[in-house]
Amino acid sequence: MKISGKIKWYKKEKGYGYITGLDGDTYYFEISNCLNKKEEFKEGDTVLFIPNFDDIDYATNVEKVGEV
Repeated sequence: MKISGKIKWYKKEKGYGYITGLDGDTYYFEISNCLNKKEEFKEGDTVLFIPNFDDIDYATNVEKVGEV
């Protein structure tokens, strides 16, 4: 199930960042786990993602969307 959140920060040159989910948790993500591998993210962008709770809170299938 996808949940929504906001980009907390993203380092384009490193290819990773963090999302603050609407559930209050912070999720790590990598550009390789985004639906659009060429997406440009900036702080505050709204995204949808699938949370993965294996070792750390990790976001997969990240996609930028309009306001949710």
